Amino acid sequence: MSLNLRHKVLQSFKHLHKTRKSVFEGDGYALSEARKKINEEFKKQKHVADTKAIEELVNYANAVEHELRTTVIQAREVAPGKYRVAIKPDTLKLNNVPYKNWTILVNKTAMEMFLIAYTKSKT
Repeated sequence: MSLNLRHKVLQSFKHLHKTRKSVFEGDGYALSEARKKINEEFKKQKHVADTKAIEELVNYANAVEHELRTTVIQAREVAPGKYRVAIKPDTLKLNNVPYKNWTILVNKTAMEMFLIAYTKSKT
């Protein structure tokens, strides 16, 4: 393995652990399990010698790190039924779809489908 490729592997390993610490901050169990999983996956691929395969694995590790950093959030219950969510600057924020209007549309469509099926079964 070239020195540059070895550096990329170690960087992706370090970035995953840094992201793990940030994402699961304060959650000892999640921190421990994520640490085990990262180490296990890297050890499992330790025997790979093909440069292209190693680069693919590094790209996959970087994609996993990005996914963790941008989509995983922590929510803690502060009172019964009330949660505090830790949204970080890297967290992906999407546009919300108005829940009420969408529910009415879905329910109306489902009701129409039910009525059509019901009327067909009666005839």
